[in-house]
Amino acid sequence: MVDAPRLERLKASDVAPAVFDCGNALSLANGYPMAYMPADVRFDRYPNFLYDDRQRRAIPAKYRAEDHTPEAAVGRVVAGGGKCVKAHYEPDFDPRVGKLPVPSVDLMREVREASHRHRLPLLLHANSLEAHRFAVENRPDAVVHGMWNWGEENGDGAEVPRAVRETLDAERAAGIGMMPTSRVIGGLADLAGPAFLDDPQMTRVLPEAVVAWYRSRDGQWFAREVAQGMGQSTPDRVRGILTGIQARGQRAAAYFARGGGRILFGSDTPSAPTYANPPGYNGYLELRELESAGIPARQLLAAATIENARFFGLEDYGTLEPGKIASLLLLQTDPLLSTAAFDTIDTVIVGGRVVRRDALSASAP
Repeated sequence: MVDAPRLERLKASDVAPAVFDCGNALSLANGYPMAYMPADVRFDRYPNFLYDDRQRRAIPAKYRAEDHTPEAAVGRVVAGGGKCVKAHYEPDFDPRVGKLPVPSVDLMREVREASHRHRLPLLLHANSLEAHRFAVENRPDAVVHGMWNWGEENGDGAEVPRAVRETLDAERAAGIGMMPTSRVIGGLADLAGPAFLDDPQMTRVLPEAVVAWYRSRDGQWFAREVAQGMGQSTPDRVRGILTGIQARGQRAAAYFARGGGRILFGSDTPSAPTYANPPGYNGYLELRELESAGIPARQLLAAATIENARFFGLEDYGTLEPGKIASLLLLQTDPLLSTAAFDTIDTVIVGGRVVRRDALSASAP
């Protein structure tokens, strides 16, 4: 969901990044993520849903099918100034919720056609082998999330199974990009233990009082919920399972990149109510972890700049050229050699304005 008033307040801040959005996602009626809301409010909370005739008995009568076609839903994104269209293929995200309805092949093709009529790229939420196979069949412009659930092919070995390789190869051949968002799982794994909050960078990212609250029992509520949902009793077991899932997604993303696949940058911040996805810093962690997984620093720099700008049609961004208003970082080391360079910031320039890095710290007076 796009919180338009909050975005407008952010844009009006004294120092603010350029912010663009995809408008409200085209969630399938009673599918992901609508299913996580109570039935009596979910349609009001997700007003840009796609009408699915298979769900008609579970859709309130006040919502007309003709108002929730792919064309109508994409039209609302366009009217709101959206730069892209987001849809989902998520059959079983959480066993506590159960099997979820997913869009049909024909419906998703209508979504793609409507998006392209309006010259907007289509992003498909997909994090499983099943979902990526659906992407191959329907050809969105990019899959959002790496492939961390391999179904029957799940394993902890270093090799990428044949079925996974074939699907990734097919996506690459179809020109489908990938936004791996490795920190979605990493941010959950980092809840299992105090190490993340002990990171000295946290005092620069978040106010000291906020970090202290995260250490409290109340601040740890989501960590307990994650462990309970996984049926695990110890932090070490929770972290072990989640880091294994994250590693699968990273191996799939690295394989895709090595073959020449188009990597786009995104961190899905925050992907859940976890303190381990802090805005800004989480993007740095995403870059570091993808580089550790085997994606070259040069490709990641391109993904975070020119590739994203081209993909979303943001012609004023992504490159350094005369006439553009500068929003960039001046670094002390070479980001083509290592993503660690992004923690050697000398100067921050936002909208043509030079800002001291320490002035942006949460610990700044």
